[in-house]
Amino acid sequence: MQKFWELLERSVIVQGLLTLGVTTVVCYLAIKGAEAPKDLWTLLGLAWGFYFGSKAQQTISVMAHKK
Repeated sequence: MQKFWELLERSVIVQGLLTLGVTTVVCYLAIKGAEAPKDLWTLLGLAWGFYFGSKAQQTISVMAHKK
C-alpha cells in the first residue's frame, strides 16, 4: 500500500488514468462510428505525449545515474 501512495504522490497513477480515460473515449467514439472532435484528438496527443515523455525521461535519468 505504501508503494501506491508513493506513486499517487508522484502523480504516476493519475497521469496513467487520465491518459487511459481519454484514449477510451476516442476508441468508444470510433467504435460507435461517431467522429471525435478535433479538440479531443488534441487532448489525446497531449496526454500521450506527456505520459510517454515522462517515461522516456525516467529512463534517461536512470541510465544517467548508472554511469
